[in-house]
Amino acid sequence: MAKIVKRKRKLRIEALVTLFFMFSIFLYLGCMTGLRSYNYVLSETAEHATYDKEQLEDQVKTLETAVKEMSTYDHIAQIAEKDGIKAYQANVKILGGE
Repeated sequence: MAKIVKRKRKLRIEALVTLFFMFSIFLYLGCMTGLRSYNYVLSETAEHATYDKEQLEDQVKTLETAVKEMSTYDHIAQIAEKDGIKAYQANVKILGGE
């Protein structure tokens, strides 16, 4: 009968270096993929924020125009006349030089 001899395996430094190198390549590829997808998500978010900002600016301009139209003397006088209020020139005082 043959005698079974168990050999103790030696850990070679080349195997460790190769394993470390392969691990670092996979880690690099994973990080690169993750960062690209994160950059894509950030660019999408930036586009949505820019679009929302433009929409809000348009709304602000529209509201500013509406406020200017509503604050004119003619508009206020029309509303006052609808409510039955009349301006008497003798009671009107101009303040601030306007």
